[in-house]
Formats: sequence, structure tokens, C-alpha cells
Amino acid sequence: MKYHTYLQRKLGKQIPEGVKLPGGYHVIGHVILLDVDSCLAEFMSDIAELSLAYEPRAESVLIREGPTSGKYRKPAYRFVAGNPDTETEHVENGVRFRLDPAKVTFSGGNRAERIEMGRTAQQGEKVVDMFACVGQFGLHMAKTGGAEVICIEVNPEAFHYLEGNICLNGLENEVQGVLGDCREEMPEGWADRIVMGYLENTFDYLPHAFRSLHSRGGVIHMHIAAPIRESALIGDHISSTASSFGFVTGYRTRAIKNYAPGIVHLVYDINVVPL
Repeated sequence: MKYHTYLQRKLGKQIPEGVKLPGGYHVIGHVILLDVDSCLAEFMSDIAELSLAYEPRAESVLIREGPTSGKYRKPAYRFVAGNPDTETEHVENGVRFRLDPAKVTFSGGNRAERIEMGRTAQQGEKVVDMFACVGQFGLHMAKTGGAEVICIEVNPEAFHYLEGNICLNGLENEVQGVLGDCREEMPEGWADRIVMGYLENTFDYLPHAFRSLHSRGGVIHMHIAAPIRESALIGDHISSTASSFGFVTGYRTRAIKNYAPGIVHLVYDINVVPL
């Protein structure tokens, strides 16, 4: 039975008309992450307990109370049911992550993109993972792709998990963790590939990504949250920024998921070559 149908059968008669029950959830380790309509506030505990009964992998439930925010990209989740210890181990395609999704960002909706980056990276490539958090992209690229990776993270709590996850996966020789702001810590003229896994104010960091590329160019994977109608304007900005660093670009745009009403999580795969 599908999750939404399950909730509907258990709670349907109690739910106000026009209010939608959640249609799904993400599981990070033993923790369910749920988005629930605020109109269902009085049913939050019931939905959480039913979710635990439905999902055999789960021991804890967190419900989102707002967007990820601030310099440290703190998630806004509230513990609702089950085991209050939400630190967990999550495994994706053979890569192990230790983290607490109540304290650091780890989007279940980006799973396919993380695994794809592992397949995209090439043996021996030099990669910079900007906004690395607990190593979501960088560890896949090192372990699956065989790349040499520098992971830069500004949030000390996320960096603590990143360092632990490098060791957990036996990648001490392949991955270097750097605590600090990307605008200050990016290596210059070094990278073959750069991941910009940050959705807010992405343009502020784009010049630093171009500066970090090797003089022969490379690839930048730029994430951004924007209206889909602005995708061409974003492409123009990428091209003009590249030109100021002596590069020319071509790119493809991919939609990862809906981020907010009218806003889409986009990825620009930017191929960069010298002018």
C-alpha cells in the first residue's frame, strides 16, 4: 500500500477538507524526514507515529519547520516521534555517511544527483567540492570515481562529520577536508572539476570557482534555486563571468526537484575551455 493511501485510510475522516496529507518522505539512516502542511499541526504526532509503523527502517521522525538557512546552512527540523537520538549512519551506493540530519543538511531528494556525481568523476581528476557539508558529493567522487578531492566546509559541526566520514570510508589519501569559507580557501588554477552544491547566492561564489580551475579549463557543476523562466539569464551570467577569467563556456541545464512554489533546484553542467 502506498504511503499516502495508508495515511488516508488511518486519518482521512479526521483531516479538514482541502488539506493534503504528505505524499511521501525521505529516510536518512534510521531517521524519517517529513514535510507536513502546517494546517495539520494537531495531527503531527499521529502522522509521525503512523510513519514509524509504515517504514520498517525507521526509528525516529523529524518534521520540517522551515527552509535551510544561514551561513552554516542549518536545517529546520523538529523531533516528533520515536528515538530522540537522531545521529545515524546512512549508506548510498557503498558510501557511508555519519551525520545528524537534525543538525546538518542532507537532502534525501538529491540522492540520485550525489550518486551521479560519483559516476561522472574520472580516475585521477582533481575535484573541489565547495560547500561540502558531510561529504555528500566529494566522497562519492573519490570512492566511486577515483578522483582526488578537496572538500571545503564552513560549518564546524558539518566539518566534524566530514572528517569522520573521510576516515569511515578509508579515503584519507584521496580526500582532504578544509574548514573555512570557499571564497578564502579555494586552491587557484588546480581543479579539473568543481561542484557548487549550494542553492542560495550561488553567483557570489562563481568567480572563485573559475579562478580555481586549471588554465586548460574543466567542468563546473553549479546548483542554484531559481524560477525556470530565468534559466537563460543565468546562462548569460555564467558566460560573462567566464569571459572575465579568459574562458568560454557551454552548458546544459538539469532540473533536480521543485524547491519552493515557482522555484526549481537547477544544476548547470558547465564545460569550460580557454578563450
